[in-house]
Amino acid sequence: MRINGDVLLVGSIPGSDAEDAMRLCAQGIGDHLPCIPDGETGFRKIWINFLATHTYDGNPALETLNRPHPVDSSDPNEWRAPGDDWVPRGYDDHWQFRIKDGADLHFSELGYAKEARLSYGSFTQLKAEGLLGPEVRFMVAMPLAESATRPFTASPDDFPVMMAAYEDAAAREIECMLNDIPASELAIQWDICMEVLAIECDDAHEGIFPWRPVATPFDRYLEAVTCAAGFVPDEVAMGLHLCYGDLGHRHLIEPPDLSTCVSMANAACAAITRPIDFYHVPVPKDRADDAYFEPLSGLEIGDGRLYIGLVHHTDGIKGSLARLDVAKRHAKNFGVATECGFGRRPRDTIGHLLEIHRAVAEAL
Repeated sequence: MRINGDVLLVGSIPGSDAEDAMRLCAQGIGDHLPCIPDGETGFRKIWINFLATHTYDGNPALETLNRPHPVDSSDPNEWRAPGDDWVPRGYDDHWQFRIKDGADLHFSELGYAKEARLSYGSFTQLKAEGLLGPEVRFMVAMPLAESATRPFTASPDDFPVMMAAYEDAAAREIECMLNDIPASELAIQWDICMEVLAIECDDAHEGIFPWRPVATPFDRYLEAVTCAAGFVPDEVAMGLHLCYGDLGHRHLIEPPDLSTCVSMANAACAAITRPIDFYHVPVPKDRADDAYFEPLSGLEIGDGRLYIGLVHHTDGIKGSLARLDVAKRHAKNFGVATECGFGRRPRDTIGHLLEIHRAVAEAL
């Protein structure tokens, strides 16, 4: 097993830059980490909006139909900082694009490889200082194709074209990373959110999915995750982060239980020939009941490591341990995490959040 630490950091961390984010976590829980992300700081802090802002907007083949509402500092409910006009106010304020008539859509780069290559030097420095063990990998999180494209695509006709262009670019991004990052030190995490939501509601949620693709959501997911796995050499660790959204610390759909995540993990494990080293599933703060965790008894992921996102800052060690106690009744040999990345949290809360991680990991 190549990924066997007790704590998974899912992605974003509120550091001032990549070195600050990684150093903060390495100092706090470095001895529990199998891999560490660079914090997804700056324009990556709002997940896929990084793509909308830096890759889709301005592409000569795309027309920008909608952009987030400008920041209004006079609005008492405005939570975005000045200069964050690219950040959506909520799930109804997203970027939207259409492919121009007759245009040939191509993305020369997505930006993930560029950021990874810049951050890798800080990762090696932390290893040299002994803050990270020699076995810890540098993790790069990338959205799976539907998550990367569907929220921004205005019509079902454009959707397969957007997905194909993204997948082509994603394959090249990973190749580019490997020019500077040894495969033995790299982990790729596929962020899988829109796929989870589409399966959960069978594409029938007017607020999230105004149009319906042709294929069934589970078939689309399995085709996309199998395709993405093919971009990752076997020497590189790979994981799946199954997610229900986290903009403004709010799910798009509340998971009724872990059955959808379990079925998606099992299907990926059965279909993909290369190793899937880890799987991450979320747990809402108010779910410390057996019914939520019971589907884990049917999880079949071979040698993959399960990480359960039951750590919550808002109810601290006590609440997180209560969820852990229930999880132990339904799963064995797992690690822990938060539900999603925590890069949108205030930085001054992270020290306590890492203390919660440590306490829960030590109770495993």
